[in-house]
Amino acid sequence: MTTSRITLCEAEETHAAQLFGLINSSRDALGQWLPWVDSAQSEEQVREFLQLRTCERSVGASRTCLIMVDDQPAGVCDLHSISSQDCRASLGYWLGDAYVGHGILPQALQLLMDIAFQQMGLHRLEIISAAANLRSCAVAERMGFQLEGVLRGYLHIRDRYWDARIYSLLDSEWAALP
Repeated sequence: MTTSRITLCEAEETHAAQLFGLINSSRDALGQWLPWVDSAQSEEQVREFLQLRTCERSVGASRTCLIMVDDQPAGVCDLHSISSQDCRASLGYWLGDAYVGHGILPQALQLLMDIAFQQMGLHRLEIISAAANLRSCAVAERMGFQLEGVLRGYLHIRDRYWDARIYSLLDSEWAALP
């Protein structure tokens, strides 16, 4: 899973140290919108998360990929809450501070969407983002996702409840994208 600039690779336990370093260097920005960041306080906790995702992958419940730039992790994109019965999944993503604004995320998400729709045969992808996270919402919209609505008080991050926007993209819409 490669473009000219990036590679997606399955996240493994062996990536824990690099991934923890990336999280740590971007903790303030990531923690503002991602509730799990404050609980990722050690390399061991990141390793445990990666072990969980490996187990989920083995039963088809998730697929977590590192976004690699020049052989260094730049972030993560994943398919989670995969339902084989309903042929749908949620899509999540984040980048380390140093990689934001360089056109990396759209390329990574395009690769992951290709996997979801072509290889996995999914019908629907969803993105749930804090409504106030304007950059994340803009990414969803740029990638062709349609806003379905607002989930009031849906996310609990740093002792505050946030509204979330839910976006979706169907396989037929993805196939029609330029």
